[in-house]
Amino acid sequence: MRSYVEASGFPLVGVGGIPVPRVIIGCLPFLGESYQGEAKNRLYVERFSNVDYTVKVLVKAVEDYGATAVSAVPSMEGRLASLLLEAIKRTERITDVELALTFCLRIPLRMEGERIDDYRRWASYLNYEAKLVGESVLERYLNDPILLCRKGWKKRFRYTVDHLGGYDRDELDKLEIDFDRVKDCLDCFRDFKVIFVEPGSESDFLAISGRLDLLEDLVSLLRNEGFETIVLGVHHAGSTIPILEDSEIEVDGYLTPVNKLGALMLPNRELALKAIKGSSKPVIAIKTMAGGRIPPAEALDFVFNEVGVDACMIGVGSLEELEEDFSIAKRILKGLDEESS
Repeated sequence: MRSYVEASGFPLVGVGGIPVPRVIIGCLPFLGESYQGEAKNRLYVERFSNVDYTVKVLVKAVEDYGATAVSAVPSMEGRLASLLLEAIKRTERITDVELALTFCLRIPLRMEGERIDDYRRWASYLNYEAKLVGESVLERYLNDPILLCRKGWKKRFRYTVDHLGGYDRDELDKLEIDFDRVKDCLDCFRDFKVIFVEPGSESDFLAISGRLDLLEDLVSLLRNEGFETIVLGVHHAGSTIPILEDSEIEVDGYLTPVNKLGALMLPNRELALKAIKGSSKPVIAIKTMAGGRIPPAEALDFVFNEVGVDACMIGVGSLEELEEDFSIAKRILKGLDEESS
């Protein structure tokens, strides 16, 4: 079996000393998330419930484009998550190519044994970011096109802000990570080639809330369990990356939304780009097309040529999308290579 490095049709970049293809296949469409509304989500759920179709997409990605890195989540996240891992194994057998996984880990936060409330978590972000950029950030939260894809987002978030608020200091001091749950998630990936683990956007909450101690404990656990390369997923790059850069937590990179619209680039596009461009560590872009709202050529030219990210994650919802997006990505990266040589 050829390694993911040997078979890669995309240039590689070092992340924590590990070679990472500059284009990674995103997993969200395979998990039924389109960022285009419930009807499109249902279409994706139906399409990728057929594991044979998922295998077709992955085999074509490997054989036609040399895409050898795929993002995934633990099988315990649901049936589609489990089917994706099955499809990855089948694709390796069909193509005789090792696939490298980037493993997205939702951080299981608890407070006195109970899961924290996501809307109060977001209200806590609002409290922090309003001090940075003013009250106008509330309108960004309420009207962000990606956040609006959450059912009832605007009404529920507005209610939380007006009646419940974010978590206070006494509550934040009670925050814990369910490390048993983390270990169960890690076990899902023991039989795969994992090139990095991405603790998810709860990283923002731990950073903004002043609980870097918990984030440091998580990073230590992951490394002790044999997952050496850690890339933090952040959705509040303008707020979180500066905190992390000033901390002593040793991570290997950041994975964050980067797109021309500024969708989910918080607290605003300007601060997010400043933090991304000023990062001392590699940055991997996600949501580059803002959930299908930006044409692929325009989107990928922005992230690679204008922003200069190190790598990019691209989710595809069909064979046709794969052909369009990955051919454009190859062309743009080839042009960058020719310019630098």
